[in-house]
Amino acid sequence: MFTFNNSFMIPVNYSFAFFGLFFASIFDLKTREIPDWLNYSLIAVGFSSALISSVKYSDYGFLLRSLAGFLLFFAIAMLLYKTGQWGGGDAKTLMALGALIGLDFNKGVPILLLLIFNIFIVGAVYGFFWSGFLVFKNWIKFKKAFRTILLSKNVIRIRKIVIVAVLFFLAISFFIPFPFKVLMFTFAAMIFCLFYFFIYSKAIETSAMIKSVSVNKLTPGDWIVDEIVIKGKKVCDSKEGVSKEQIAELLKLKKAHKISKIRIKEGIPFMPSFFIAFIITLLFNNWLVLFV
Repeated sequence: MFTFNNSFMIPVNYSFAFFGLFFASIFDLKTREIPDWLNYSLIAVGFSSALISSVKYSDYGFLLRSLAGFLLFFAIAMLLYKTGQWGGGDAKTLMALGALIGLDFNKGVPILLLLIFNIFIVGAVYGFFWSGFLVFKNWIKFKKAFRTILLSKNVIRIRKIVIVAVLFFLAISFFIPFPFKVLMFTFAAMIFCLFYFFIYSKAIETSAMIKSVSVNKLTPGDWIVDEIVIKGKKVCDSKEGVSKEQIAELLKLKKAHKISKIRIKEGIPFMPSFFIAFIITLLFNNWLVLFV
């Protein structure tokens, strides 16, 4: 069971993190958006309480740990945001958790590292079941999209490479000792599964996660599906979330009747998995020791 530090900062910040994640989960499920005011408030609480604790106990380690946690989660959040794995709201919430909890190596494995590990584990399980629900709900569209992607020219080329790679590793397994046979079989299985998982993911995205919305309903961080170019000028890029400045530009184009609706990619509401992972971390701390 997790034991709190003697300072008032830790239990108060964990309470803020708990309720912050709870309300963020509700917002994410209802609107697919997490308000900036909520995330920025949590970040402010994290730094403010760290500063107060540092002054009260004459120990600026509190502030340094909060800053280190924020920077670590900032780096992770930006990596996942830039690669399109998370939305801007998810990224900011992760940064807020870093500021609230802090990176503390004084008591073994930092709770913050356990939390990010749990977020990835719970998120993977959560995403698997949510994607299964989307497939079930949109089965006809999914089946059509899966077949279309699988039979596209580029994917057929990749599939040929995958087949050659799988056969290569299987062939090698006949000429090597047993322990290495398992390794070769594992490589072959991974390549095969990753290829079809990619097709599966793209089919879900195409059949269930893309919708057309009016320009005036766009919010910062929404992922545009199609690159928007007007008179040779790129207005929006499909490789990153739309910004406030780009939305303002699109609204001008809408008034000029040059554009009305835009296709956006609606992501999985992952915030409930953050909340579940946080509870698991509080209850079981380093639960990996159960398997040692």
